Amino acid sequence: MLKDTVPLIASLNGENEAHLLVGTHSLNLTTSRATAIVKSGAFATIVGVSKQSDADALRKRFVDEPRISVLEDDFQLHHLTTLGRPLVAKVVERVFVNLAQDQALLMQSIYQQCVKLRIPINTSQRPEFSTFSPISTYTDPANSGLQIAVTTNGQGCLLANRIKREIVSSLPSNISKAVINMGQLRDRIIYEDSNSLISTYYLNKDLQELGYGLDEDSWDSHKLNKLVHEFSMSDAEKRLKRTRWLSQVMQYFPLSQLADVSIDQLADKYSSSGNVVTSGSRLEPSSTNKAKAIPEAEGASKNSSKASTSVSERSVSDQQQRTGSISLVGSGPGSISMLTLGALTEIKTADLILADKLVPETVLALIPKRTEVFIARKFPGNAERAQQELLTKGLAGLQEGRKVVRLKQGDPYIFGRGGEEFLFFSEHGYVPQVLPGLSSALTSTVVAKIPATQRDVADQVLICTGTGRKGALPQIPEYVSTRTTVFLMALHRSDVLVEALLHQGWDPEVPAAIIERASCPDQRITRTLLKYVPEVVNEIGSRPPGLLVVGKAVEALIDQEKLNLSESTKFRIEEGFEGPTDIPFDLSMFGN
Repeated sequence: MLKDTVPLIASLNGENEAHLLVGTHSLNLTTSRATAIVKSGAFATIVGVSKQSDADALRKRFVDEPRISVLEDDFQLHHLTTLGRPLVAKVVERVFVNLAQDQALLMQSIYQQCVKLRIPINTSQRPEFSTFSPISTYTDPANSGLQIAVTTNGQGCLLANRIKREIVSSLPSNISKAVINMGQLRDRIIYEDSNSLISTYYLNKDLQELGYGLDEDSWDSHKLNKLVHEFSMSDAEKRLKRTRWLSQVMQYFPLSQLADVSIDQLADKYSSSGNVVTSGSRLEPSSTNKAKAIPEAEGASKNSSKASTSVSERSVSDQQQRTGSISLVGSGPGSISMLTLGALTEIKTADLILADKLVPETVLALIPKRTEVFIARKFPGNAERAQQELLTKGLAGLQEGRKVVRLKQGDPYIFGRGGEEFLFFSEHGYVPQVLPGLSSALTSTVVAKIPATQRDVADQVLICTGTGRKGALPQIPEYVSTRTTVFLMALHRSDVLVEALLHQGWDPEVPAAIIERASCPDQRITRTLLKYVPEVVNEIGSRPPGLLVVGKAVEALIDQEKLNLSESTKFRIEEGFEGPTDIPFDLSMFGN
């Protein structure tokens, strides 16, 4: 293998293919390979067995498996072109060689012939005679479809197996049910909502952008949050709404809760008149607080205080016995180490937590099991309705005398509607306690080694949104060469934003950084130039939540020789978070 090359890993469909296994130097290896081949739906022929006892053992082991054949003939090159399917002129479709190391000349001969015939070949322990290598794979025994494959590319199969085990052990115990449930919901939704449009180019294009299909490595993830006008959706957008919501649930909600998501929790149901009828939803049902219907109307956020005043008689009675309280809590950018002690205390003592969908799973995992949790359904085309839903649920909880925590990503007052929520609950007699959080707008620059301000580089910082009210572009600020500008909620429409910035006179050569999942283990920092941002986003996809930082500070601490951006190298990527990701003390003091 050439230095710095990366093998192409694929999920291969081998149904009904004819695979050839040569040799039984390691009988266990031949047995396991034959078993795997049959499980994949292919046929296995074993030839060139080392001794008669191996042939007898294989026949006994696979006596009830018609897809496995054992030939006692010595291997001949003509087996490559005579033991395959008639459909492919009897050429076998994959070869596994398992010979003793002193048979290197035969290995080489088989390899050279396979290369000429374009037959993929794997020779055990001899990468120079292989065009592919089987890798350590976990296959979900519950047949959910989940497979996890790990390779160290020759650095050690023991290490690959250990990494695989640790990845599998870190998954939720109900991961099989989660995968099965997501697949069943996906199939039902596409059939019910999109069947009449399934053959159209645009629908298939939309489904691919939402992460459906077999190309799991290259879907247009940056379009997952593309703008959908909430109150003026086309018929096709309405039909795709539940599909879009399911994609968002897969992307943002905790893995452990995906097994319990139901069809009724995904989007609104449209009547023939076009009116919207919605039902409340929750990922962890609680008998103490049944979901309530949500009043809907265009411009719901403007009328939110009026739309949420109705409460049950039981709630009024509960309020007389106990006064509810509410806090607006910032959870920081993602790392638990950046969660304030005040925020942690509120999380541990809440009765009801209303969380943003962007609050990372590591923070949600701190919530006691006894606490009711509702995650905002702020998916494309539903931002205003989802906000109204949260206000309704929060007010209902307060009127029942509960301690309500509105858990927000970053800081409540930095593009988090914290001010609007403060006014809403205050108008209803519940003045919120507001606990600040570390805003991703500034923590992201720190973890990305970007000094937001630095003498002779940047003397001011501007925090902007890339998406205004109802999806409109915000007012474009003027370009200031000594300013660091942070754009939140901008990556999904970077093409529109950058075009507007350049039209406003921004320097196309100014450095820019795309920072995603700041402070999380899968943090990604991509450095580029402003003019390249849309092209880069389109190529690398999206790993939400993310933001865009523009200004000379982006490269102030970076070795220019390492950056060296040009038309041939338009971006540089840095993977992973180097700082602390956990809290270095016992959380039990805060309760369970």
